[in-house]
Amino acid sequence: MKKVFFDANIVVDILAERQPWFPIEMEIISLSQQGQYSLYCSLLSLGTAFYLLEKEKVPLEVVKDKVGIFTSFCPPIESFEGVLTSSLQSSFSDLEDAMQYYSALSENCDTIITRNKKDFAQSTIQVLEPQEFLDMINTVLK
Repeated sequence: MKKVFFDANIVVDILAERQPWFPIEMEIISLSQQGQYSLYCSLLSLGTAFYLLEKEKVPLEVVKDKVGIFTSFCPPIESFEGVLTSSLQSSFSDLEDAMQYYSALSENCDTIITRNKKDFAQSTIQVLEPQEFLDMINTVLK
């Protein structure tokens, strides 16, 4: 089964229901329920989402509920020392992007979905924007 990794910006979009991206990303989630691929994210992304939602004054219980639901279909990849070490030794200019990448790599993900493809220019994993991924999946499903 194909493994798909959500970058932090996608995780935040979904948990904060940010427009105009939320409907497209929810379609990706909906299609994953058909068993064509499985979804993953990093613990770092969830921490970022917690922080940003807290800044937007979303009540803690609401955030906890959203994260609980989200992780039921998009489990976090457990971070480990190797991800940090690889990230620190990489040529990525942004440590957070490197940590996202090495988290996806550690889980053998086939695709990273992000709204900032340029951040993953060095990726050996396929990197797609949400609409590109949907277009690809819809072509396969036809």
